[in-house]
Amino acid sequence: MDTVISLLGNNFGILVVNTFHSNSISFVKKNLDKLVEIGKDKLLVVNGYPGDIGYFTDFIHKAILFYTLKNRAYLSTHSIANFIRKEISDCFRNSPFKISMLLIGFDVGMGPSLYFIDYTGVIQRTNFYVQGYASFFLFSFLDKKFKYNMKIEEALLIVIWCITILKKRFVFNQVNFMVKTIDLNGSKNIGLV
Repeated sequence: MDTVISLLGNNFGILVVNTFHSNSISFVKKNLDKLVEIGKDKLLVVNGYPGDIGYFTDFIHKAILFYTLKNRAYLSTHSIANFIRKEISDCFRNSPFKISMLLIGFDVGMGPSLYFIDYTGVIQRTNFYVQGYASFFLFSFLDKKFKYNMKIEEALLIVIWCITILKKRFVFNQVNFMVKTIDLNGSKNIGLV
């Protein structure tokens, strides 16, 4: 029942994640932070089985940190996405993880970028993406409303519309959504919606 909404604008990206964790029909936790910060300007959201999420995100975070310390160079969002894709693809052949990820980052000179990586190692660069059951309701809406080079105010308005659509049409009421933006200055928490 996880929901992740992400879109890119003019020199920024927005990531919206629900903050609850459920087990079957009951809430386990209502204020869970599902975002993993990779450096100051990259965010990773992982959905799937909790054990796989914990193990894989720890591995990825530490491997990228080790590379950064060893080589004294930061990886671009594209490089991190392809590193994750290779690791997921290798694991899929041996002991697969049931996880899917969204990586959003900002690189100087390249601007914002958004990558979707699934459990088989398929990678897709995109301008907007929705994960979870919310994709049944929101992909067509985002396809109609998304514009290249949006301002932050327009993008936040689209996010509010998306959450309103979910609260009206989705049977399972999702209480809180965490909204974060990423730009040249790094990631910034907008708050809960």
